[in-house]
Amino acid sequence: MNFIKRGLLSITRNKGKSIILLLVIFVLGNLISGAISIQQATGNVETSIKEKLGAATTVELDYDALYEMSDEELREYEIKNLDLDLIKKIGGLSYVKYYDYNTNIQLGSKTLKSYRGEHQEDFETDDSFLSMDYKLKGINYAPVLDFEEQKAKLSDGRVFNTEEIENGSSVAIVSKKLADKNSLQIGDTFVLNSEIYGPSSDKPASTRDVVLEIIGFFEPQSVKKEEGSNKDQGMYDFMDMDFQNTIYVPNEVVLAENRAHMEEYIKSDPELAKLMENEEISEYYTPIFVLNKPEDSASFEEEVKPLLPELYTVRKASDQYETISAPIQSMSKLSNYVLIAAIITTVLIIGLVVLLFLRDRKRELGIYLSLGERRGRLVGQIILEVMIISLIGITLSLFTGNYLAQGVSDTMINAEKGQNNDDNWMYPISEIHSNLTTDDVIASYQVSLDASFIFLFYGVGIATILLSTILPLIYIIRLNPRKIML
Repeated sequence: MNFIKRGLLSITRNKGKSIILLLVIFVLGNLISGAISIQQATGNVETSIKEKLGAATTVELDYDALYEMSDEELREYEIKNLDLDLIKKIGGLSYVKYYDYNTNIQLGSKTLKSYRGEHQEDFETDDSFLSMDYKLKGINYAPVLDFEEQKAKLSDGRVFNTEEIENGSSVAIVSKKLADKNSLQIGDTFVLNSEIYGPSSDKPASTRDVVLEIIGFFEPQSVKKEEGSNKDQGMYDFMDMDFQNTIYVPNEVVLAENRAHMEEYIKSDPELAKLMENEEISEYYTPIFVLNKPEDSASFEEEVKPLLPELYTVRKASDQYETISAPIQSMSKLSNYVLIAAIITTVLIIGLVVLLFLRDRKRELGIYLSLGERRGRLVGQIILEVMIISLIGITLSLFTGNYLAQGVSDTMINAEKGQNNDDNWMYPISEIHSNLTTDDVIASYQVSLDASFIFLFYGVGIATILLSTILPLIYIIRLNPRKIML
């Protein structure tokens, strides 16, 4: 009788032992299946969210390092603005797909009505002062980086051309909702106003008018509130209102206003005028670099850091994932610990159970050896018996473990979310900031029973079972048939 047939008969004849081994493997398999399910789900979430966050990076002051400096060090330290040549040098690296550098200013308008949000249209404003509702966002990348990155889309008209950017032409792209509220069309002009104050004056020293021609309309994309979203309505309205009142213009338009403000400020302050007598008014830019792919972030940061002035650092859009993914990261860490513990426990327990069963079959194995059966065929028989029972137990635990993982995940997520329910208010707003929140991360979490999970689970399960049979196999190899039969 060949060893395969003997193995099948041994399983059916020793039903009690086979059922015990099956139950042990089923229970331990549930732990392994659940841990792998959670690991795969958290890995998929990280990949998905980081893709949504994009490959944008920026260079900015390291505020953590500034915070750690003493008051004396801060007084002595002079913070330098990023040099425009350095920004262009970084933008020319092979990792960069395209880049831009922006400068902003807040302006008001005596004739334009600002967009107040869908839920605040009846909000009353005080017309006795100029409300600085409009963010003039200067750009150097003519196609507009926000449009390229789908933060907004051009709904009508056109983007800037190179000549308009270089010459600082008085042209603008405004939001469609702002235009509709003020009955503006492509080709129309509108006026923004700025009030320039001195260092210690409550009244403006002078006012300036900025006349702009509309060349295009845009519609924000990244702040659209999805149906069923549980994001805070107030936060959504604030972000939407800020974006709708943003006006894209060439950088030089903004720089001209900033220079005018600074020049007036200097005139009103003799001490500052003396200090700035032989100095040029510095220009501050916020650079944005969009990389070819998110995986380039580490290499890009490594190459850029040595070029930066002191106290500057590289910030990546994907850094936000660490902030908003606390519940998912907690589950990922726990699932790693559970998986390791489950594998070790499986090896020890199954190895011990199989060894005890083999000791009960010592006489049977001794007879086979005395009749001339090779030890290798006996080893094959035991492995076959264990693997048949194991495959049944693993297959059953594949489904139940996946189901249990979903229940455990929901419980852990709700517990973690309760401890981090204020996180959505803590995200810094910046050019690379996304309005994704912890709720979005949780919504992306899904325990699924797909092909990759099945292959991985069977691979880990079978490898663990094979490893657990090493100890019992050593017992068979050391058997002495003469001593057994005496």
